[in-house]
Amino acid sequence: MSTKIAASLPRLKNTSVAVSAVDACKEPGAATIRLIFSDGSRLRAEYWRLIRDGKERVSSFDHEQKYGLPAPIDAIHVLQNELRDKNVTSVQLDKETADLLFQFTGNLKLQVFGFTGYEIWEIEISEGEGEYSNFAKEHCPFIPDDFSSA
Repeated sequence: MSTKIAASLPRLKNTSVAVSAVDACKEPGAATIRLIFSDGSRLRAEYWRLIRDGKERVSSFDHEQKYGLPAPIDAIHVLQNELRDKNVTSVQLDKETADLLFQFTGNLKLQVFGFTGYEIWEIEISEGEGEYSNFAKEHCPFIPDDFSSA
């Protein structure tokens, strides 16, 4: 994991975010999101969880699940509503797991998970610096440079 991006993450402090869905995966329960920060930074994430007041509120795994409710959960809509008018108070990167932890005003936390050795989240800081959750080619040297032709 790049130490340069870890040093850049604190620049997101005091920014707000707009949340939108990404139609990257149409599997049931999939909820890929894009966060656009007020400074122009962007994050795409496949696996995430929102915590409010110390309790899990909703996660990407809840998306489109019914759980005995009258209607399926729209986890992205819940995330949009919860983060509306909230500001980032801190950002942490776990260099071992590639998890990101965003803390927001209103006692909200957004965890973005790096579950695999492949790129399941990507971030671009407004100054053009970017990073993937785990560079597959760097962590898995057996993958050819052009694995689409392999």
